[in-house]
Amino acid sequence: MKNKAIKIGIIASVLPHLFCCVLPIVLSIIGLFTPEIAHSSYFMPEWIEPWLFVFSALMLGLSWLLVIRDCHCGCDVCHSKNENHKPQKIILGVVSVLFIVSVILHIVAHH
Repeated sequence: MKNKAIKIGIIASVLPHLFCCVLPIVLSIIGLFTPEIAHSSYFMPEWIEPWLFVFSALMLGLSWLLVIRDCHCGCDVCHSKNENHKPQKIILGVVSVLFIVSVILHIVAHH
């Protein structure tokens, strides 16, 4: 059971990273070299954009659930009452703020 939880945790931490960091960078690079493709609906149809934000929000929420839950993984951090996975919470907080800013920018740019 412990091995399965670690695998789910890895997937839950990688997927938000792909959608919030990797995909925008790839789209930016494509926009630099071939702007006609990047700005056309051929590469990224407009109806997909809101669903990418929804999926990213779900993955980010799952990541928060995995970090905040009562952890019994047996690591030194879990046994220390002072830490309680503080670095992970800080990183997720920063990612959450960046996600909210990107959603606001998307709404302002498209409405």
